[in-house]
Amino acid sequence: MKICTVCKNNKLMSIAEINNLLYWECQVCEAILLDPKHFISSKSEKKHYLKHNNNINDNAYKDFLLRLINPVRNKIFIDDIGLDYGCGYAPALAHILRQDGFKVELYDPFFFPNKSIFLRKFNYITCTEVIEHFFNPNQEFEKIDNMLARNSFLAIMTSFIPKDNLFESWYYRRDPTHVVFYNKKTFEIIASERNWVTEYPEKNVVIFKKSN
Repeated sequence: MKICTVCKNNKLMSIAEINNLLYWECQVCEAILLDPKHFISSKSEKKHYLKHNNNINDNAYKDFLLRLINPVRNKIFIDDIGLDYGCGYAPALAHILRQDGFKVELYDPFFFPNKSIFLRKFNYITCTEVIEHFFNPNQEFEKIDNMLARNSFLAIMTSFIPKDNLFESWYYRRDPTHVVFYNKKTFEIIASERNWVTEYPEKNVVIFKKSN
């Protein structure tokens, strides 16, 4: 692996081989990347996602989503158009926002593959437990940036890289569809490359604000 797929820098260091899986760390943005040779097939990836329990009637799951939904609610107006990017087969976050009267479109490469959304502009975009699945994060963030209207924002929830050298035992790493991991420095560099401003309203939540 020669180039960081987050910041496109070539300063990568092999940091660990865990259960025959090779991981790299970018010395610039501090993202940790699974070597692409370990990526699973699209068929296996979709099968894995279908095992997710995204039950809107599960109070624990709803409380989990509210960590992102509540900061989003505080920033949007009823006429704003949002996009749930990577919504999965059961778009619970969009369902909750729609119940509150907000307008939310859906996109997921496996379950809602409506590519016309890439030609549109949105007032806000949400990614809940999505960006850790990006095979090419830089490319995905560029797509998202192109869909953000002026004075809009991108709201993300993902588990940040743990401190104290706990990466090897980290539960989040063991998901076979999780291929890239981020910390605050990673997000600050993602933001600086696109003139976004960062905000961290909750644990494992980052909001990127776009003004231009």
